[in-house]
Amino acid sequence: MIKSKKDTNLFTSILFLVVGILLFSNPGGVVKFITYIVGILFIIMGIGKIVSYYQMIRKLNVNNTSDFILGIVAVILGIIIIFCSSAIEFVIRLVMGGWILYSGVVKLIYSINLRDLKVDSWLYVLIVSIIMIICGLYVIVKSNLVFSTIGLILIIYSIIEIIQYIILPKNINPDIIK
Repeated sequence: MIKSKKDTNLFTSILFLVVGILLFSNPGGVVKFITYIVGILFIIMGIGKIVSYYQMIRKLNVNNTSDFILGIVAVILGIIIIFCSSAIEFVIRLVMGGWILYSGVVKLIYSINLRDLKVDSWLYVLIVSIIMIICGLYVIVKSNLVFSTIGLILIIYSIIEIIQYIILPKNINPDIIK
């Protein structure tokens, strides 16, 4: 039984640790699992809307086709999400990697402008932009890298939180620490 906010933080940290380990060790499986859950939720919501449509017709004699159409669209979308989980992972990877790549190119142009203005820090901006461009391309090309990285970050965060739970005295309220 969770007794305090500190215990809740420990429980949350352990939960994040488990999710982080799963994301880091099997990102493809986790992505498929999440897309299946989202797809099933869309299907359930769609079926609910369709049932609601028929109940409104039967009980109130009201013909609200928007519920029926929304229900059909939700069911179809749910089926697409379930059967296209690999494509969804690719799109997420493409969007995240593309954003990093875009940011790197913008910084590259910025560094060139700084160089033309004879600003001393242009070289640092150039180095950062090249690193961002390489990282963006790598995220786009490397499957599941984004989710593995998120998993690693969750693992590190959770371990830090658990260590803090162990080290801090039990009778101190974490909300009053300034």
